[in-house]
Amino acid sequence: MSTTPLNQSRAAGLLTALGAYRPSRQAFLTELGLPASNRDPLAEFSEQFVAALTGGTLATSRVQAGHDLALVDDVKVQVRYLANPAGTWVNEHVVRSISGVHWYTLVLLEAFTVTGVLAFPSRSLAPICQALGKRHPRQNETLQLTRRNWWTIRDSPDQFRAHGCKSGYRRSRELVQSFRMATSARSAATARAGHRRRLGQLPATQAGRRR
Repeated sequence: MSTTPLNQSRAAGLLTALGAYRPSRQAFLTELGLPASNRDPLAEFSEQFVAALTGGTLATSRVQAGHDLALVDDVKVQVRYLANPAGTWVNEHVVRSISGVHWYTLVLLEAFTVTGVLAFPSRSLAPICQALGKRHPRQNETLQLTRRNWWTIRDSPDQFRAHGCKSGYRRSRELVQSFRMATSARSAATARAGHRRRLGQLPATQAGRRR
């Protein structure tokens, strides 16, 4: 047990700081439409932020395993966030392939400012790892994302888009436009494929009329 003397002024200062934080947190949760939450508020924010960018629907349970929201045609999205101070990253992130999930989405924050959003195809991480020159094992299942990797993707979006990685950067309007275009393109492709499947199931005469 510590033998440090009781520091009543320090304890009082911490309680005062908590009291100042409480209404700010509640105001933040209110904006998120949550009357109460004991979860990390940045996790709550990230899920709703990505849902707003993509037009997705949040999962019924905010703490379920697997996906956090769904796009059209039942495209499942996992949402995580990575928070760091401005200037230097002290945290990195392992992107993972998740069974039944199509997109692994990562919201990047520096000094509590959103600096980017990345969406990785959950079932196809290896090409992105190779483009980044990664050397870690299990590249079909994981991608160990560093700050340098983020800069590379940010500065060469077309190259990584060809590998299925979508990104949004800087101002919120740019994030909305680039990310929504990327996800809506995937959803549109899925919808076209579904339409073709439905046509294939029709009798020949009906399929001809539909064309």
